[in-house]
Amino acid sequence: MNEAIFQEIKQKALDDHIPIILDDTLETLKRIFENKKLESILEIGTAVRIFCNMLF
Repeated sequence: MNEAIFQEIKQKALDDHIPIILDDTLETLKRIFENKKLESILEIGTAVRIFCNMLF
């Protein structure tokens, strides 16, 4: 995903006081997904949804 788009989505969530995942937690999840070579995950209860394949 384009880093500028990601930052725009993140900033909008912060501006709107929507709880989002912390950066270090996101990095940990990204490493897990890459190591396991996951093709998809199930998101439950997310306020801001971004498709994982767009993050890599």
